[in-house]
Amino acid sequence: MHVLTVELTIKPECLADFLQELQQFSRFILQQEADCQRFEIFQDDDDPCRILLLEGWSSRRHLEEVQLQRAYYQPYFARVHTMFAAERQLRHWQALPL
Repeated sequence: MHVLTVELTIKPECLADFLQELQQFSRFILQQEADCQRFEIFQDDDDPCRILLLEGWSSRRHLEEVQLQRAYYQPYFARVHTMFAAERQLRHWQALPL
């Protein structure tokens, strides 16, 4: 499994709207995309405007070449982009054997 973490900082006045958009989007992904093995949302205890997404995908190649090219991503990003207080921080992770 390929893991993507996304760190977001949201403008305080946009937080409620952003969380609503994100929850709808994540539910849609989990229901529609078989290659999405997990999608978790975390909120910082000390700074509620900081959000961490933890996504599990079948492969990085699928995520970048197939998933992120799907037509519904552009409208979603257009709706939420102005809510960001800082650039998204994306990190790609590969599980190591135990």
